[in-house]
Amino acid sequence: SMFKLLKNKKGVTLVELLAVVVILGIIAAIAVPTIGGLIARQQANADRATFTSIEQAAITYATAEQDSEFTLEEMQTKGYIDLKGVEVGFTKANDATYADVWVKVSGSSVQIFSTDPSSSPTPTAETTFYINETKVLAP
Repeated sequence: SMFKLLKNKKGVTLVELLAVVVILGIIAAIAVPTIGGLIARQQANADRATFTSIEQAAITYATAEQDSEFTLEEMQTKGYIDLKGVEVGFTKANDATYADVWVKVSGSSVQIFSTDPSSSPTPTAETTFYINETKVLAP
């Protein structure tokens, strides 16, 4: 009877176990790179959002402080933005400090400089800027 067949079967065979391991391996091989790519994309989106926050805070700072040229450090010191844990750079992430990053606001336009924008000769606005590992300004 069917009951006797089920009663006599004990455990799983090595072939069945191997099949399950192979299937799990295939699933992991597909899932891990997908999840890794998803995490990287989400980090890049977060870094771009941080840059947008910097731009908005710069416009607020310029209006409230009646100052159109200032550093990220000044914005942070006066509480306009919290950049804890955020790395900035001009050629790669973390090659600059907040004091190295100058911001110039003209109306709703925000430009990033690596030197004081009012220095002589007048510097050119940066075309490349990084937040963490994400290039948020690109030529």
